[in-house]
Amino acid sequence: MHQGYVDIAKAKYHFFIYSSLAVLMILAGLGAVYGGRRLYCRIREREPYLTNWDRISLIDMLVILYATEIFISYTFSYDKKEALFGTEGWYMGVALLLTLCALYFGISRLWNGGRAVWHTAVLASGVVFLLGILDRFSIYLIPLKIRDSAFISTLGNINWFCGYLSIVAPIGISLFVIGTGKKWMYGIYAFMVFVAGFCQGGSSIFLFWAALFSILLWIAVKKRMWMENYFLLLSLWGFSAQAMDMLRLIIPEGYNYDTDSLCVRVSSSPFPLLIGVGALGAYGLLRIRKTGKLSEKIQSIIHRIMVMTLAAGILWYLMLALLNCGQRFSPSDRLELFSFGKTWGNGRGAAIAGSLEAYRQMPLSRKLLGAGPDCFSAYIYSLEEVAAMLRDNFGSSRLTNAHNELLTCLINTGILGTCLYVGIFVAFAGSCMRKGKENPALYLFVVCITCYFVHNMISFAQVLNFPFLFLLLGMGENLKLTK
Repeated sequence: MHQGYVDIAKAKYHFFIYSSLAVLMILAGLGAVYGGRRLYCRIREREPYLTNWDRISLIDMLVILYATEIFISYTFSYDKKEALFGTEGWYMGVALLLTLCALYFGISRLWNGGRAVWHTAVLASGVVFLLGILDRFSIYLIPLKIRDSAFISTLGNINWFCGYLSIVAPIGISLFVIGTGKKWMYGIYAFMVFVAGFCQGGSSIFLFWAALFSILLWIAVKKRMWMENYFLLLSLWGFSAQAMDMLRLIIPEGYNYDTDSLCVRVSSSPFPLLIGVGALGAYGLLRIRKTGKLSEKIQSIIHRIMVMTLAAGILWYLMLALLNCGQRFSPSDRLELFSFGKTWGNGRGAAIAGSLEAYRQMPLSRKLLGAGPDCFSAYIYSLEEVAAMLRDNFGSSRLTNAHNELLTCLINTGILGTCLYVGIFVAFAGSCMRKGKENPALYLFVVCITCYFVHNMISFAQVLNFPFLFLLLGMGENLKLTK
């Protein structure tokens, strides 16, 4: 890039949208030819069987409704020019959203189910994660004019890096746990992902890890071999923290990010090593005993324990947050995590508070349809009180999203668009879990979707993660239709 990282978001959006539109034109031509042939066969030969093109699933209907709502939201948007392609640097406008909906239908009908796409995803993203690790230790293989510790590899800001990792990395990691063949390759990949996660410095990566290991455990209890792989994966996570710590000792002046970040503090503590050793011991025990499949009753008990643990964790957090807001604790940076104040999460508290207030002030029609795709910034700064509060907290920096994806959706596409968007992936994940017994490959999509949405509780959709969500949706629906 001629200006370093300055134009990288625009360049990646243009690359994606032009490639996608070209593909859509090809698919439209193929669809016209295929549709004509199908019509001819039905008329002349009265072909009795149905193909994927003839079936309309629940997910198809939800995507159609979502695309319709997006178009209506654009029609009545606060700023049509902004809504068409999106805010500069983000480009999450109606053009991208409708393109992804169209790609979903093409992929769900035309993908042949080949595993080559998974291997490509692992190899390509593996290179990205390797570049991220090297960049963090000041080894720059790609020359750029702008070098900033907040930027990583070819992806830009660390939030973008973590967003990409949250949706793509679970592919190779899931294949390590529930896949067959090339286990060593997926193991190397998983280890590299974990090292890259510790290196990048953003605390949101811990949400990703919590989601990843929780949903994989939920799935892995169904087979003994999967449980073996799960504990081996957990040990790789523990040892990856030690690798990160060793790299900082070997290249003491190389690490170019905050040395007091949560990632560094955790990797420097004995906690990951204990996890790694304990998980390796559990793996060895399973290998030696060769125990059979867990009964459905035991699986149900484990699932209930997981649900109760999650509920207890949420209640514990809310209790500490309430005490902290009541000033029962003395001020401390380490206790900021348990505060709902405006400084919470590097300013995310102010972003969330401003977004909630903006939605409260919306008229009913906008609460239903939103301000328009990617019109978050244009609309929220049009409200004087909200704009003043945001400027007090962010200065001249312009807030373009709520740093909470669903809250951003609420402002952009209203309650209707948000419910349809969530409904698509809840229904899809649920059907994948039900049909996973017949085709375990469907579990992979559940892991990717869960990690994406949990991570984006404090992050955002962008062109380096959001499109993968719809591509995976199309591939998963294809497997459900053809199996």
